[in-house]
Amino acid sequence: MQEPEAVVRQVEGEAEPTRILIVDPYGHSRDGLSLALLGRLCHVETAATSWEAIKKIKERPFDIAVVDAELPSTHGLAMTGWDLARILRAFNPALAIVVVTAEKGPEAQLQADRLGISRLVEKPISPRELRAFLQTLEPGSAIRRQSAGR
Repeated sequence: MQEPEAVVRQVEGEAEPTRILIVDPYGHSRDGLSLALLGRLCHVETAATSWEAIKKIKERPFDIAVVDAELPSTHGLAMTGWDLARILRAFNPALAIVVVTAEKGPEAQLQADRLGISRLVEKPISPRELRAFLQTLEPGSAIRRQSAGR
């Protein structure tokens, strides 16, 4: 399956879509999460590497980032999802960050708390869980407004 560059659904007359960046080294995970958000009022972009994610966040603002904690080395530099979360936070302190991890133990939770991570999710991530989390965002978010109207 070819990775979509961006998945967008905007209803005419509605508020700006919530912008979501999904960072995961596995194409099937990126595609699955993007497809799970179809039908929501959002704009989804994906990145396979930390460098790609940094480039995208420098180019445009995002409201939410979903980041895999275990990202591969890029250009010979090891940068975990936790490292990327720090960088994303530096670019946008208000960014809601969801970290997806294989091990959701006390150490991971401590790390998430230190970085101000909005949600720590254990793999495999359920699209239903992701959608439910998005609905809990601030009352003014586009996703929450659209969901309330259903």
